[in-house]
Amino acid sequence: MSVTTFKFTTARLTQCSCPVGKSYFIYWDELVKGLGLKTYPTSKKMFIYQSRLGGKVLKISIGVFPNYSIDQARQMAKEYDVMILQGIDPRLEKKRLIEKNEEEIKNYKRQKLLFRDVWDDYLNANKERWRDRTYQDHVRLASGNNEIFKGKHRTLSKPQPIYALLDIPLNELSSNVLSTWLNQENLERPTSAALSFRLVRACLNWADEQSMYTGLLPDRSIHSKKVKQAVTPTKAKKDCLQKEQLASFFKAVIELPNPYISAYLLVTLITGARRNEIATLKWQDVDLKWNTLHISDKIDDDGRIIPLTPFVKQLILNLERHNEYVFYSEKSSIGYIVEPTKSLKIAASNAEIDDITIHGLRRSFKTLSEWVSLPSGIVAQIAGHKPSGTEEKHYTVRPIDLLRKWHIEYEEWILKQAHIKLEL
Repeated sequence: MSVTTFKFTTARLTQCSCPVGKSYFIYWDELVKGLGLKTYPTSKKMFIYQSRLGGKVLKISIGVFPNYSIDQARQMAKEYDVMILQGIDPRLEKKRLIEKNEEEIKNYKRQKLLFRDVWDDYLNANKERWRDRTYQDHVRLASGNNEIFKGKHRTLSKPQPIYALLDIPLNELSSNVLSTWLNQENLERPTSAALSFRLVRACLNWADEQSMYTGLLPDRSIHSKKVKQAVTPTKAKKDCLQKEQLASFFKAVIELPNPYISAYLLVTLITGARRNEIATLKWQDVDLKWNTLHISDKIDDDGRIIPLTPFVKQLILNLERHNEYVFYSEKSSIGYIVEPTKSLKIAASNAEIDDITIHGLRRSFKTLSEWVSLPSGIVAQIAGHKPSGTEEKHYTVRPIDLLRKWHIEYEEWILKQAHIKLEL
């Protein structure tokens, strides 16, 4: 028997070492063909398997001795030997098994994915592309119990519609689950439910194009007839102030205890701006020298410049400056008015006016402007409506003084109907 080939025992292998001057040395087991112990000058010892496949020498590391026992090494060497006889490269087989195992783990994790995982990925993937208002709408409609004020008391808000779907596994979002969710939300807030559905649908359409989520959603669940029928059709609102209601409306709004909300509502009516365009107005956007306001526009990323009319200027200058926002809110965590609807409803009720929304004030600007024959292009430019027609889009550029001429005329007419005398 060669001193390099012997029956492996723990005692013998413990004594084995790499001869001086060699980078490694291999001892062979006489019981199992191809099983060796590779020793190094560093005292490291590694079980290996060596054979030939397709005319080429094949060496495979099995494990470190003594962490790997002799019996384990022999068993592994025998398995490799069987593969070699079948013409299988053990290295490739090991790689295949690892990849198969990784794929199974990946599929297992995929099956455990919640809608929350998809929703968060969807928001992160689109945050930079969306306008801030769009992103905040997604966050808001998926929020849970948020702390809010009711009067002077703190309380928890009711979770928003999408929140109910977040902890449902993605592969369980069937048409039954989605239609049940919609029917439940429709009982109290059909409009929010319809908007939430559109956001969820867009999210799931996006997910279906991502390899991570493809095939997990039950087939066409979001597009099923059952789900579509559960969505409450949204009807265009027509709430709008009438000329004869202006006096009582102004009186009721001016009497509101919060001067910031009072001014906010009147400025929205006179400028026709969107609710968030006025709410997020900053003091730096108010140019008292040239009497202009810089409005963050939903349509134009650069915003738009509109006249600062005398009454609007008076309303703004009467407000105390607490932070960067003109329409400051002590209760809001972001520093400006977020939910003026409750105050608007109180004012409308006191003025004996049927329910009117914040967007209804914007709609009123367009409707009431016809009493003073404001050109439609002037109205659109002040209110920030998307230009219609080639001429409006590419050729008509109105200077601010022309806008101011018409805007002041409109404001003066409004104040006259409201019996408000401007204090100059």
